[in-house]
Amino acid sequence: MLKADDFFLSGKTGGVMAAIVPWEKGYVGVAPAHVFHFSGTPLIRIGSQLTKVAYFSNDADLAIFPLFCHCQLTEMDKPKLENAILLNARTTMGCRITDISWSIAYMALQPGNLPGPGDSGTPAMQSGKVVGMLLSLNMHNYKGILMSAELIWRELTEI
Repeated sequence: MLKADDFFLSGKTGGVMAAIVPWEKGYVGVAPAHVFHFSGTPLIRIGSQLTKVAYFSNDADLAIFPLFCHCQLTEMDKPKLENAILLNARTTMGCRITDISWSIAYMALQPGNLPGPGDSGTPAMQSGKVVGMLLSLNMHNYKGILMSAELIWRELTEI
């Protein structure tokens, strides 16, 4: 069963699926578009499944792709100014959300336990719900940027 926080491959690179949401009669996965632009291909291998990006947002670093197997749906919520965790299939990293807008949130990361290559898309969790998707980090000041779950939902409703 696929779930948010699972790794995927695209070309010679990859990332993390931030969320799985119902779409029409099935499910779609959400991940950062920059992974696919870097890989040069919209093809994805996630688990034993091969799929393809169906939608790249014009306004955000967001890619949506269909999933054709049993999936665990992701509960999402607005981020709050408090501690959070970045959770993927490899590791759990602590952070604190320090600034929020409707579209992005900034976070302070823990020195010594930073996201690395392949962690783009890692979901940020608060109270067991995904509140954002990791997009980038600055290793000089231990700060990161999340796409807010609000922006993800807005993009999904506009497709």
